[in-house]
Parts: sequence; structure tokens; C-alpha cells
Amino acid sequence: MSKLPALTLAFVLVCIPLAAQTTQLQSGTPIERTLGPGQVHTFTVDLQENTYIQVVVEQRGIDVVVTVSSPTGNNLGEFDSPNGDDGPENVAFVAVTAGTYQISVHPFGPDNTPQGRYEIKIVELRQATEQELKTTQNLDVVKKKGLALMNDLEGLIPQIKSPQTRIRAQLQAAEILWDLDEKRASKYLSDAMTGVKEFLTTIDNSSQQYFQQYSLVTQLRHEIAEMLAGRDPEAALAFVYATVPPPDPSGDRREQMSQESGLELMVINQIMRNDPNRALQLARESLKTKYSSNLTNTLAQLQRQNPELATQFAVEIANKLLNEKLIKNHEAANLALNLARFAQSPQRRNQTAAPNLALSEKPVLPDDKYRELFQKIFNEAVAYSPTGSSAYAESETAFNLLNGLQAIGPDLDTVVSGGTAAVQKKIAELNGRASDPRYRIVQQYEAKIDNDPGENSAAVIEKAPPEFKDQLYVQLAQREANKGDTARARQIIDEHIRNPYQRQQALANIEQQEISRAMSKGKVEDALRAIAGVRNPRERASRLSQIANQIGPGQKRATALNLLEQARSLLNASPQAQDEDQMRALFEIARSFARYDVKRAFEILDPLVDQINDLCAAARTMEGFGPAYYENDELSLQNGGTVASLAQQMAGVLGNLALINFERAKLASDRIRLPEVRLRAYLEISQHTIQGR
Repeated sequence: MSKLPALTLAFVLVCIPLAAQTTQLQSGTPIERTLGPGQVHTFTVDLQENTYIQVVVEQRGIDVVVTVSSPTGNNLGEFDSPNGDDGPENVAFVAVTAGTYQISVHPFGPDNTPQGRYEIKIVELRQATEQELKTTQNLDVVKKKGLALMNDLEGLIPQIKSPQTRIRAQLQAAEILWDLDEKRASKYLSDAMTGVKEFLTTIDNSSQQYFQQYSLVTQLRHEIAEMLAGRDPEAALAFVYATVPPPDPSGDRREQMSQESGLELMVINQIMRNDPNRALQLARESLKTKYSSNLTNTLAQLQRQNPELATQFAVEIANKLLNEKLIKNHEAANLALNLARFAQSPQRRNQTAAPNLALSEKPVLPDDKYRELFQKIFNEAVAYSPTGSSAYAESETAFNLLNGLQAIGPDLDTVVSGGTAAVQKKIAELNGRASDPRYRIVQQYEAKIDNDPGENSAAVIEKAPPEFKDQLYVQLAQREANKGDTARARQIIDEHIRNPYQRQQALANIEQQEISRAMSKGKVEDALRAIAGVRNPRERASRLSQIANQIGPGQKRATALNLLEQARSLLNASPQAQDEDQMRALFEIARSFARYDVKRAFEILDPLVDQINDLCAAARTMEGFGPAYYENDELSLQNGGTVASLAQQMAGVLGNLALINFERAKLASDRIRLPEVRLRAYLEISQHTIQGR
């Protein structure tokens, strides 16, 4: 075993705008810091050639993004897992060349994000393994192999009979090649656009497949428009106008119009970046025939580029809304509410605006128009009484307006004296629950449970009416589980819930909470221990597949390998899966093994490739005697069926493994019998290797 070379560590912490301070970070010595809005903490570490380093940033009340830069300033990656402001951000890389590397930590989100604390520590520091070095050093080599594979696919994609499979492959090929060969990418995208137009002409609204065809063509159309909008928004707009979909099979014309308007405005917002006047003209044309709550995003962009034009358009929108019956027009009501939120005063808007709504310093509506619109929303919402056949739709709109008014906050009473109380009264009236004695009873007991931190809660529940006890015990168990006392939560369910199905569901929810909490804290062993306690094999496999790809980051290599073997041991010992859940879990375990031991990953994956071939053949044999797996004699990869879904998951894993061992991943893909599935695997291999991820 080679000796680990001496490594010199020198981490320098720079807090902006605070004065710089030097801190040496050593293995086994974590450092905790407070991070505020707009701050960036930059650590530097001097590493020798071919060194593997793993750092964990433990978030404690603030969601952070971690960025790594090489000695030459190249960005080596950005790390931000979807765990919010609590849990680890795991950072690992190989220092191919000696020098000073930077690890920067900054808050995720807007500048008004509250400050929080985090802890940074080195988890592992060692000589990189042969696989890690090969993976890092051979990225350019496998990229060339991925490009060569794309050349081999040039004539294969047009041979696919299924329009959905062919269009999806063309879109993926365009995405893969766009930054490398725009001419070829454009050709693939153009072919996909033509395919969608042709597909639209074949849809028969009397066919049993109408719902599925409608969903597929709608989704493909959106994907093409989004891909094209960032590159040629005028062409994207022309495509949207030229591919109007057939009627929604569910008959929801309102929802369909809303989706169309949203798609159109998405493209218009791209045009806004280079030609605000043209975008405004298009937005005005759109407003003549339909409403969309997305118009406020268009307004936000226009206001950043031309505040005067934005105010003109905002007044036009408000005037049109003031002449509408909002309760009878759901889209108009949503737009009115969004415009009122967007036009709030700058002093209050940061606290009350809708999430992700772009904001500006100057209100987009004059004060008199803002108050007039606000008053109209309030008057219609408070005056509403359900009547007639359209009561359900109108009630939904009324509730949206009332809840929106309540969320607006202090401006409600500023514009309408006593507005908050009136809105709350109307909500209670429409709910009808405020006067319901059963509801009041439940509320009273729920409040007692929430306010009682001790053992008295069970005694309180015993005094409740019998029909409410199960509901209250489940709530009590959830409270204990949320506090981390899952043993107590299980005890409450076991002792007090008599209905077998309800007891099983409650226990399953507690188990899932325990597993999710352990993984979010980086406590993989605790999560595996909880999964091992799940009695049903399919349920155990399902839970395992949800966490398998999280095993490894934050642990030393030896620990990660041991944990992955533990995870594998929780499934049946057979090399092939016994059911769908076990196959999904095995795929994810193989994907995780690839980071540390690609040979072991292929040992798990290879038998599953053969099994997928057998499943595809069995599905073909069963065609006509159950679900429709095939279309035009090809496996339909877009129908949501089990076999298609498993085949696509397998293709994704092969793409991951190709980064480490391209030849073996390609050989495994070559063993796939169905051309349409093999094509999907080739595309995944190309995408992963060309993009280096």
C-alpha cells in the first residue's frame, strides 16, 4: 500500500464585508461560522498532485451553495443539494495538479435571507485511487468517445417508428450537441419540430389513446418551445402558434387556455431581453384574448428595462381587470391578485410578495390605480355567496382571492379599513367549519396536545369523543416522531390505533420520516438500520431505492463501500431482481458503487441488463392481454409503463458508469436487444460523457 504523501493545508477564511482572517482547517477539527446575506466565505487549501479531498459543510439554519475553483481559477463544480437550510453539503474532488484550490460558501437565495450558521470540516484527505484519477484525467478522452458514439447514431434515430420515441431522441441529441456542433443540433431540433407537427395531424380524439397522445404531444411541444426560446425566441413563438394542440380530453378548456398563455408568455419574456417594444406588443395582443397570471413576470422584466412602458402596460392590465367579474373568471382573478402583490409598496413588498416573483424598487402601478384594483378584489371576494350550478368553480376563485388578500398583510388594512377582520370572517363563513361543533372539538383537543410537552397528552385524548381519538393519537405520534422520538411514536400507534390499515399507514409514515431525517443529517447507518426493520421486502426495497444514491457523499471511501454492501445485503441475494422495487434499488446501488468501485457496480448491473431483455420479451408476448407496452412494434418508452420506466432507469445508470469505464458501459448497452432501448442507452452514455457528469 502506497504511503500517503505529506500534504500542506492552509485554509484562509475571508468574510465579506468583514475583515479577512486566517484560519487553518485540520482533519478532525471542524470550524463553525455565521454567514449573513451577501457574504461569501472563501477557504483556500494547498494540495499536492493527485490528492483526493472531501469536505462537508453542515448547514445549521441557512441554505448555502459551495463552489470549488482550481489554482488557475477554473470552476470545478457547484454543490447545492435539495435539503434546504438543514443538513450537509458534500464536496469532493481530485487535485490533478498541485496548487491552491478555493472553496467558497455563500447563501442560496435573495439578499434578505436571514443569517445562519454552518460548520465546515475535512472528512477525508488521501492519495486518489486509480479509478478516481482515471475518471478525472480521462474526461476529455471519454468526451471524444461520446461524440463518436453520437456520430454512430446519426442514421439510427430516423429508423425509430414511434414518433414519441423518435422526437424525444432528437431533442436529447440536440441538447447534447448544441454547444459543440450547433448546425447538427439545429437539424435535430428542426426534425423534432417537424415530428410534432406531423404527430398532431395523426391524433384522433375518438381513439382510446387520445388522452395519452394529447399528454405526450403537449409535453413535447413545451420542451421544444423552452429549448428554442433561449436561442431563437421568434422561431419558438412561430412554433407555438403553428402547433395549437387539440381540445383537452378532460374538457378543461380553462386550464388549457392557461397553459397556452403561460407557454406564449414564456417565449415573450425571452424576446423581452433584446426587444422590449416587440415583447410589449406581443403581450398586449395576448391580453386581448386571454388572461395569465404570468403577465406579472413579463411586467417585472419590462420594468427593469423600461419602467415607463411597464407602468403604461400595468395600467392597461388593471383597467381591463376593473371591467371584469373576477369571481366568474378564474384567470382574471389570479392575474388581479398577482398584479396587486406586484404593485405593493417597496417597504412591504419584500415581506409579502409571492415566492419567486421578481421585484423592483418603484411600484409599477400609480397609487390611485393600485387602490382601485385592491378595492375591487376585496369587494368581490367579501361579497361572494355560492349560488347556481357554477358554485364550485366560483367558490374556488373566491377562496383564492380571500387567501391572497390575507397573505398580502399590512396593506390590507391600509387600503381597506377593517379589511383583515372582514376577510377572516368571510373565510370562516365559506368554510362553514367555524360553526361546526365537531370541528371546534377537534380544534380544542389539537390545541391541548400541541401545548402539552409532557406525558399528559394521552390522558387528554382519552377524554375526547371516541370518533376523534384515532385522529388525535396519530397527530400525537407525528409530534413525537418530529421531535426524533420514533420509539415513542410507534408505541402510541401500536397501543391506540386499532384499525389495521390505519395503523400500518401511520407506522409507514413514521418509518419514512425516520429514514428521511437520518439521511438529511448524513446518518446513513441509522437510515439503513430503519430500513432493515421494514418487514415487507417490497417496501424495504422501495425505501432503499429512495436513498441509495445518497450513500457515499460525506463518508470516507471505505465507509461508503461498507454502507453500500450493507444496503445490498438488505435485498434478496439473487443477482436478478424479484420485483420492480428491488430492481430499482439495485440500479441505484450500482450507480452509487460507481463512485468507488466500478467493477462492483457492473457486477450488480450486468445481470439486470439480461433481465430487462427478458422483461421486454415477456411484455411483447403479453401484448393484447394486459397493459399496452408496445406501439408500432416498439416498446413505448413514454407510456409510463413499468418495463419502459425500468429500461430508462437502466440507461441512466449506464450513462453514469460510462464516465468511468466507457468501453464496458458500451458493451453492456450493445447487449440490449431492442433498438429503441439501446438507442436510449447510447444517448445517455453520450450525454454523460460529453457533459462530464
